[in-house]
Amino acid sequence: MLSADERRVLAEIDANAQEGIDLLRRLLAFETVTPENEPVTHDAFLRHQAFVREHVAKLGFGEIDVWEVDAAQLEARPGAGVLPDRDLRNMPVLAARLPGVGQGRSLLLNGHYDVVPIGLRESWTQEPFAGTLVNGRIYGRGSNDMKGGIAAMLKAVEFIQRAGLALEGDVLLEIVPDEEATCMGTLSACERGYRADAAIIPEPTDMRVGTAVRGHMGGTVTVRGRAGHAEQPQPHWRAGGAVNAISKALRVLRGMEEAQEEWRTHPDKQHALVPPDSIVPTVIHGGAWSVTYPEKVEIEFDCMFVPGTKDKRAEIEALLAAVAANDSWLAEHPPELRLGGPHGDVWWTGAEVAEDEPIVQTALAALADVGIEPALMGFGSLTDCIHLIHRAQIPTINLGPDIATAHMADEYVTVAQLTELTKALALSAMRWCGVRLAAR
Repeated sequence: MLSADERRVLAEIDANAQEGIDLLRRLLAFETVTPENEPVTHDAFLRHQAFVREHVAKLGFGEIDVWEVDAAQLEARPGAGVLPDRDLRNMPVLAARLPGVGQGRSLLLNGHYDVVPIGLRESWTQEPFAGTLVNGRIYGRGSNDMKGGIAAMLKAVEFIQRAGLALEGDVLLEIVPDEEATCMGTLSACERGYRADAAIIPEPTDMRVGTAVRGHMGGTVTVRGRAGHAEQPQPHWRAGGAVNAISKALRVLRGMEEAQEEWRTHPDKQHALVPPDSIVPTVIHGGAWSVTYPEKVEIEFDCMFVPGTKDKRAEIEALLAAVAANDSWLAEHPPELRLGGPHGDVWWTGAEVAEDEPIVQTALAALADVGIEPALMGFGSLTDCIHLIHRAQIPTINLGPDIATAHMADEYVTVAQLTELTKALALSAMRWCGVRLAAR
């Protein structure tokens, strides 16, 4: 049941939906593409944050804090995904606080402003950074993942104020970089001490409440062989003959396939909201000369696992040991596992919050009152919620628009969902923080 104050805010959002569109288009114009390994030398990230800073200052956010992350200073806890050599200069974090007018609960709104590369330009029928509006869809890289979410959360706060209301609890804002690569922007904010009673990240969730994400472990398996002339007969390897590293690598690939098939139904790999564990070989490098037995193959892999998994590295090591035990060469020259980068075991933990968490129930009720069937969901991938939940100990949910075109050419968010999301966030904030008439 909507209160009179809530109906007034929702009417304000409906009457001014164009403002949300305009704000999103401004955000999309900043080409804040996540770098792979190279440092950022342009000023798109800086200009984006300068624009956001000016915008939130007008809304009354104080204590605006802008800083660049020094990855080498972050605490490299297991599962935190810290890459100490990653250069995050010119990609600032912005945090701000809107003081509440009473003793209500505090709410953190977090959003990442980095976006994945556009891929092949010819695959796009719309300009990737223009925010073109066609048939009720706003096109652009990051429109749903997740600058649409950032626009919605900023406008939600603004429309509450425009309706003559003030939130009783504090609202904290975090606009962070590098979620698409490392999640170290949000980790830095956690280590800087930002805390709230609950948090919402408007990542694309098909307008469902996301309560669980899988963890991620990527790495490289190196399979050794022995070089030799490919056009000459070779004796057994124990007699000094060549060994084909590609042939041996096939055994590792089969072992990964068998493990994935087993994990599909293994009880410990199941979860009500996210897919079971998976391990997928994604890149292979091997061989150096067409007439030489390859002496080394490197297999890069992507491994995802359900929240609560204790030691995925040990499982992968056991997989490789089982493969090696069935081959005489590999038994004496076992495959070598390296996780993450050159600094050792870099991986990201999964995370979840319980269905009965108050912020979960608040968001579900808000969706129902916006006219959307309330439902829970889980991410097969992960979001910045892992650090808010584990490092900052903040109950955190994801809630945002449809995810179908995220990371694709012609990514878009519909005007209808942008408006619905703004409403759901506004209702959630009002009910979580409490609300009263603003002082004149």
